[in-house]
Amino acid sequence: MNVLRRSGKRRRSASGSDSFSGSGVEGSDSPLLPSGPVLSPPPGLGRCLKDRGECKQTIPDDQTDKLLLANWGLPVAVLEKYHSFGVKKMFEWQAECLLLGQVLEGKNLVYSAPTSAGKTLVAELLMLKRVLEMRKKALFILPFVSVAKEKKYYLQVIGQIANKAGPTW
Repeated sequence: MNVLRRSGKRRRSASGSDSFSGSGVEGSDSPLLPSGPVLSPPPGLGRCLKDRGECKQTIPDDQTDKLLLANWGLPVAVLEKYHSFGVKKMFEWQAECLLLGQVLEGKNLVYSAPTSAGKTLVAELLMLKRVLEMRKKALFILPFVSVAKEKKYYLQVIGQIANKAGPTW
């Protein structure tokens, strides 16, 4: 079993995040570490922020393929599993959420949408990015036990595949 370990001193920054000093990451040749960003917008898909912070439509009709999950840099095995679950593309508002501010760099995102509109996909993608790139743990809070049980199975499958997929991305 390949385990990623950090060596050196653990420090807490003024912002409250952890950092390490010393020899860095042991096993940096691990196939589990991504070679680049896990979730990144497709080329040509611009940020949707106006000067006042409002969103506008940024995806022309002829560029709807930018909404395909396949164009967002997910590991191939993870992408195939999403496809097997019937998830092949996101809605425009989901892509806009991922493009807001510095969300893909780990900043906060607050969003609202009706029931069954796809809010969980945005959270899953951001969580996957964090877990795969930063090798950090994630806590996923859901409102109902039934939803939590469903997501437990779903995310376990995605997580197992993501760990095995390391060398292929």
